[in-house]
Amino acid sequence: APPYLVILASEAGQTAFESLGGLLLASSVAALVSGYMWGRLSDRSSRRVLVYSGITAAAALSAAVLASWAGLMGAFITVPFILFALMLSYNGVRQGRSTHLVDMADEDTRAKYTAVSNTLIGIILLGSGLFGAIASGFGAVWTIALFALMSLAGAAAAYRLQEVQDD
Repeated sequence: APPYLVILASEAGQTAFESLGGLLLASSVAALVSGYMWGRLSDRSSRRVLVYSGITAAAALSAAVLASWAGLMGAFITVPFILFALMLSYNGVRQGRSTHLVDMADEDTRAKYTAVSNTLIGIILLGSGLFGAIASGFGAVWTIALFALMSLAGAAAAYRLQEVQDD
């Protein structure tokens, strides 16, 4: 989704280099903050981390769609703010998925689960990329809206997972 945010910003009049510093700063701060935030929460419930991350991504992507429709994507702070929230959620999904996997598997099955999980994530990412490429024919706004719906679907799927953390 980040490339589509850049497309929306450029359609609103920003050049890629105008917002590059803000995007790098937003992404870096999100990585810094998210490690502590999601790490603490995943110790209690990796399932909740996945749910909250999906909801955060859906909210950030929906904000991008609304900002585009409102003509606010050209504002200097809009895209970095949305990217911050999106990268925060991305790091949450990574943290929650790995913690959930490690906590649900025993030592004998952990390597197998990790291999299967990484393979499935790769296949899903390729499929999402292909789907995004097809959806981009409808425009960046609709592609981002589709990614927001996919994020909500991910949060709903995570909600149905079992809790695996020991209290």
